Amino acid sequence: MLEKPMSMFNGFTPHHSSPLDDQLDQTARHQSQDARAELYELEERMDKLQLVCMAMWEVIKEKTDMTELELMSKVQELDLRDGVVDGKVTRTVKDCPNCHRRMSPRHKRCLYCGHEELVASAFDGI
Repeated sequence: MLEKPMSMFNGFTPHHSSPLDDQLDQTARHQSQDARAELYELEERMDKLQLVCMAMWEVIKEKTDMTELELMSKVQELDLRDGVVDGKVTRTVKDCPNCHRRMSPRHKRCLYCGHEELVASAFDGI
């Protein structure tokens, strides 16, 4: 059996990309950038939420005799409100008070009419 001679590139032959390959590469780069931006936004939201929670807990401890055990019990109670013990709160979908269409819990403004939802709680801005 004859052996194939080795090239100086160990069998690597240069690949000339097609326009489709270039388009796919560009799409993948954009998706990667979008994912990084979304991750950054989520980290920002988490940091704000953590800060609000820490501040609330400090105020509650200063004003009451509440203990860590009572806090943990309340966390479990709130987790059960949506019927699933999963360590998270399920966001509810609301109707826009202006056009009565569904508003995404992620947006502060109605995507249909532009009505801006008022912040009624420290958690609404998170």
